[in-house]
This record gives sequence, C-alpha cells and structure tokens, in this order.
Amino acid sequence: MDNNHVITDPKYLITDELKRKGLEISELKMPKKVYLAVTGIVKEFINREVLDSHIIPLAGGVMTFKGNSNVGLVKSHLGSPGIAIQAEDLIAAGVEELIHLGFVGGIQSNLEIGGLILTEGAFNDTGIAKLYGYDEQIIYSNEQLTSEIRSDLLEKNIDIKCGLHWTTDAGYLETWGQVKKYRDQNALCVEMEAVGLFTVARYRSVKATALYVISDVIDESGWQVGWSAGSVDLGIQKLVGAIIEMT
Repeated sequence: MDNNHVITDPKYLITDELKRKGLEISELKMPKKVYLAVTGIVKEFINREVLDSHIIPLAGGVMTFKGNSNVGLVKSHLGSPGIAIQAEDLIAAGVEELIHLGFVGGIQSNLEIGGLILTEGAFNDTGIAKLYGYDEQIIYSNEQLTSEIRSDLLEKNIDIKCGLHWTTDAGYLETWGQVKKYRDQNALCVEMEAVGLFTVARYRSVKATALYVISDVIDESGWQVGWSAGSVDLGIQKLVGAIIEMT
C-alpha cells in the first residue's frame, strides 16, 4: 500500500452509523445546501418556525426548511477540526454547498457589534489546512457561492462588509500583536471555524463560504463584548431574516 494512501473514509463510517439506526444512505434525501450555524442562530430559525420537524440523523441532526427540502440547517461543531469532520460527513452524504453562520470578533475600527460580514477567505492560524495539504497563508471561500450570496443580500438592501478574516485555533489567546498583524493585512474579524470548513470543501471539490454576526470588537481600548446591549440579537434577526428570504 502506498504510504500516502488515505485509509479512513467518511462515507464508510456514516453508512455504518445509519445502518445501525435502520437506515440506508441511498434512501436519505439530503439537501444540496446546508447552513452550519452556531446555537444562537439555530434558535432564531427554530423560533421563526421555518424548519421541518423531520431531522436527518447525520452530522448532529440536519433539519430542512419548510417548502424547500434542498436547503438544510445543522448546529455547527466548534473549531476548525470539529467543523472539518462535520463537513466531511455532510459531503459524503451528498451535500454540495456549505455555509457557516457564526459569531466573530471585529478587529477593524469601522466595525460595529451586530454588523454582518461575508468572508472571502481566512488567514490560516490553524493546524487543519496543512494536514489536508494546503500549507497556505489564506484559505479562500468559494468565489462563486460568496458572490451569489453577496448579490442576494445587496438586492435585499442588507448592509454587509465583505473581505478576508482570521481563523485561529486558540480563541482565548488572541494577542494585541496578532490583532495588529491581521488588521494591517485588512482582516475584518476573527473566529475559529472557517479554515476547517473551507479546507475540506476545497479538498472534496464542493462549495463553502461563511456569514457572520459581529458579537464583540477588539480595539485599542480592549475587548468589547456586545451581548448585553441587544445589538447581537438584532444582527442575528437581520441575518436569519435575509436567509429565510433567500430560501
């Protein structure tokens, strides 16, 4: 056997997992597009009663949208390695487009808590990309999918910032030196998942991008967390409302 031959296979594992639940992977009607969202955003979708009650028992439980079973929603796993495994399972089941919906810390002075960001790619401060063979400074989102979402949001007069951001594996170890470094390279914000998602999507030849709500801001005065003022909730509502209109 070749030393570079990959022994493990996500499709084999999920097929076995489904069989133990009495299901065949060939019988699953998987959505072609899946949003991987953090808990607070998932709750907003549930509260708006736009999701079907049926749950596909895969990757943490995929829910589809009422009236459009080709679009799904799942609670995202934490960190680049976590969301990479989740993406592998979804892709192995037939998903073709993956969109992360999360919270980020803004690092540019013109950003406000509750604002929305559509990323074009992430500065790679993780270990996952190298393991997949992409030892690069920036792991980009899919240009076509990102452009389509940008156009849809702008048509709905949703105010968004577009650009690069920074993904780190150490969410509680962001230093002022790092913030200045990525600021100087025009990174808009920082989070922990995008590189993992974009890496797997690129490796498996599917599309992926990400939309974020700014939940906090890091600047010269320190770390400003925005949950108590209600601005984050307004950002979540704006984001979820726009996605429902696009679905």
